[in-house]
Amino acid sequence: MKVTVREEDLLHPTVALTPECMNLGGLGLKLWPRPEPPVAPERPRKPLEEKERYRGVEGDQLACEVQPSWPETLVVSVADREGAIHEWVLDARQRVPGERAARIIRAKGHRRLATGKEPRDLGEARPKARAAGRMTIALTRQPDRPPRQVTLRGAVTRGTFTGTRRPGGRLPPVEVMAVSAKECRPPSGEEPGEWLLRTSLPVVDFPRACTVVQGYRCRWERALFVRVLKQGCQIEPLRVQTDQRLLNAMALYLIVAWRIHHITMASRAYPHAPGDMRFEPLEWHTMSTMPQHRPPPQAPPSLREMVRDLAQLGGF
Repeated sequence: MKVTVREEDLLHPTVALTPECMNLGGLGLKLWPRPEPPVAPERPRKPLEEKERYRGVEGDQLACEVQPSWPETLVVSVADREGAIHEWVLDARQRVPGERAARIIRAKGHRRLATGKEPRDLGEARPKARAAGRMTIALTRQPDRPPRQVTLRGAVTRGTFTGTRRPGGRLPPVEVMAVSAKECRPPSGEEPGEWLLRTSLPVVDFPRACTVVQGYRCRWERALFVRVLKQGCQIEPLRVQTDQRLLNAMALYLIVAWRIHHITMASRAYPHAPGDMRFEPLEWHTMSTMPQHRPPPQAPPSLREMVRDLAQLGGF
């Protein structure tokens, strides 16, 4: 009997990235089969630990485990909409500051605010938020969108969410900082880019609001890492005999995908650095010799040149 990676099998890696989007390696991996449908009718009655969204909480716990080892480094746990979990914010309150990672989470939808006499929606509070200023970021190329520079208007809101109802009862309210960023002048025919982020960071001025938006951009690099793993390493067509062999193969391909992603981002962050910054002498000697069939140069080429030479060996 052969074991195959199916589309219903879900993979959730937790990776460590620098502010320059350099992939430092994996912190953890979650691989599980999705149950047969229908699952929606049972979802409201299930505890959080049995839901797919709980993998976001587990990833945040890994970030909190890293923080004590690097007390002089700010560790930030970044998640997409699926990380907008009430328990995630409550968990931060139970940890001492030295063992607590900061959080940046993209809002899944509008939430009720327990402000004033009547609850309000966070979406209603955003137009009245204190304007933080404007920032410019670069959007990467997508299949349906060319790369472009985007100017965003940022605003900051502080609010207290009402307690979420769970099978065991209602959870207590939590206070959050929300940073909204909306594109000012989108190209003709395109919807403006817009992000609403919730964070535990103290956002009190415009530079810190920019830091939150730039921090969330690292989430996109994790998606690129998964694409390298799926399309570059071709893990979905794997055919192995046992579950253990599948896990062994996944562990090996995760290292390969990390290496590819790491040197790619290094060549973009430090294009003029010498190639031996990331390649051993035997590696860059071999890559310099193979395409032109002549002895390698005395000094290593730049990191960007070496990564392009390596990519061309693979068909780029």
